[in-house]
Amino acid sequence: MMTTCLLTAVCSLAAALPGFAAEKPSEKDQAIENFTLSDYYHKHTPNQAKVTGGMAVGVLYRTYRSDLTRRIDRAYGPSPEFWIDASWAAMSMKAGLVPQRDHAKVAGAIVEMWTQHPKGAKFGHKGIQQYITQKHGIDTAGNIMIARTNPPQRQQMRVREKLMKVICLMHEFQQVLLENADKYKDAVMPGYTHLRHAQPTTLGHYLLSIYDPIDRSVKMLEDSYHAMSLNELGCGALAGTSWDIDRELVSEYLGCEGLIENTNDAVSYADGYVLVSAASTNIMMILSRLALELEHWSTLEYDFIDFEIGAGSFMMPNKRSNQGMLEKTVQGASTTLGALVETSSMSMKLPHGDMNPMAYAMQEGPMRALTEVDLCTEPYLYQLPCMIVKRDVMLATARQGYSCSTELANVLVRKHNMDYRTAHDLVNHFVVESAKQNIPSEKASLEILQAAAEPMVKHKLDITEAELRRILDPVHFVEVTDSRGGVSPKEVARMVAERKQKLIAARARHLARIEKLEAARAKLLADLRELAGESAAAE
Repeated sequence: MMTTCLLTAVCSLAAALPGFAAEKPSEKDQAIENFTLSDYYHKHTPNQAKVTGGMAVGVLYRTYRSDLTRRIDRAYGPSPEFWIDASWAAMSMKAGLVPQRDHAKVAGAIVEMWTQHPKGAKFGHKGIQQYITQKHGIDTAGNIMIARTNPPQRQQMRVREKLMKVICLMHEFQQVLLENADKYKDAVMPGYTHLRHAQPTTLGHYLLSIYDPIDRSVKMLEDSYHAMSLNELGCGALAGTSWDIDRELVSEYLGCEGLIENTNDAVSYADGYVLVSAASTNIMMILSRLALELEHWSTLEYDFIDFEIGAGSFMMPNKRSNQGMLEKTVQGASTTLGALVETSSMSMKLPHGDMNPMAYAMQEGPMRALTEVDLCTEPYLYQLPCMIVKRDVMLATARQGYSCSTELANVLVRKHNMDYRTAHDLVNHFVVESAKQNIPSEKASLEILQAAAEPMVKHKLDITEAELRRILDPVHFVEVTDSRGGVSPKEVARMVAERKQKLIAARARHLARIEKLEAARAKLLADLRELAGESAAAE
C-alpha cells in the first residue's frame, strides 16, 4: 500500500510541475513499486555486457542516469553558478540593494537568459552581470553582485548536485540487494571466519549483511546532503556586510536546508566536504569486500556462483567470464580513500579563515569520491540479477566438515543437563577424532561421540545416530538458528520486509529534496518575472 501511494504521489507531482507531462508509470517505476527491480535489470542487461559479448567493463562502467537524475539536471539548469547569481540578484532587488528603476531591466534580462538562452550568453559565475552590462550598461548591472565575494556556494552546489544523483543510485542498489537477499534466503552456504568454515549461513543472510552497512552509509550521504545544502552566501569576505541583505531568502531560492550563520565559519567551511568523502569511502569499503568475495566464489576452486556478465581474454581462449567490474570496484575503493585523505588534509594546518583551499579546492575530493561510487555501484544493478547461484554446490560444501557443531553443543546443554563449557569440550573431542578418521558430518559416528562423552559425563548420551546427523546438517542449522538477526530464512524474510519499508521512507525523503529544489526554482523564476513586470507564466 505504501509503495503504491508513493508512486502515485510522484506521478501526480510530476504532472503538476512546469515542463512535466502526465505519464503512466514506466516499466522501471512499476518494478520499483513491485520490488521486481532485479528482474527489470536482468531483462535490460546489454548484450555486450554478457559473457557472449565480452564487453562488461566498457558497457557498464558508466555514469548512472534515471528519471530522477534528469529532474535534478533540470533543477540545476542552466548552471549552478547561474542559479546562485540569479538568486542573489533577486534578493538584492527585493532588499532594495538594486535601485527600483533597474528592476525591470535586471530581472527581465535574467528571465531572458533563463528561458531563451540567448546566443553568446555565458552561464558561469558573473555571466548574468556580463550579459546585463552588454545589454543595459554597467550602471544597471553594477549593483547586482553587491556584498558578494566570488567563491561562496559554487563548490557546495556542484557537490550537492552529484550527491543527489548518487543517493538515487544507492536506493536502487539497496533494492536490488534486498530482492536478492529475499530470493536466496534459503540458499545454504558455508559461513567463514578467519577464511575457514565456521557456521552455515545463507546467501540471503550474507547479502543482507552487505545491505545494512550500505544503508548506514547512505544515511551518512543524507547527512552529507544537509551539509552541502547549507547556505554560506552573505558571509562577505569574513565579517558579513553593512547592507541589509536577506540571507534566508537566498537560502529559499537555492533550496537550501539551512544557513551557515557565522560569517567566518562560512568562508572557512570544510567539515561538510569531509563528511561527503567519508560516506563515499564507507560505501566503497563495503563494495570492495563484496566484490572480493563474489570474485572468489565465482572461481572454479569455489564454484558457488557464476555470472551471465563477463569478459574473455585477448590471449587465452579458455577465459570466458573474467569479472573486470568486480576488480574495478577495488580500484575505485582505493581512489575514494585517496579522495578522503585529500579532503581531510586540504584544510589542515591552515588559518581558520578564507584561504584558497577552502575557496576553490574543497570540492575536488568529494566529487572524485562520488564519481567512483557512481561508476562502481551501477554495475551491481546488473551483476547481482545476472548471478547464477549453484545451490547444490554451496550446500555440499557446507556439509563438509563440522560447521554445525555449535548446535550440537547447544542440544547437549538443553537436553542432557550439561553446562556449555563441558558440552563445548566434548564436541571438540568428537570433531577432532572424526577428522582423524576422515569421517564427514553427514556420516557422523555415534560411537565416536559416546566415546568422547563417557570420560566427561560418566554415561552414554541419550541420542540416536540419525538425530546426531540431523543436528549436524546445515539445512537444519539454518532453520533453527532463528534468534534476532540470525540466519533462519524466516528471520531473514522478516528483516527484508522491515528494510523494504525503511527504504520506501528513504526514497520519499529524497523525493522531497528534489521537490524542494523544483519549488525553489519555480519561486525564483516567479519572483524574477514579477520584478520584471511580467505576468507569472509557466517556464
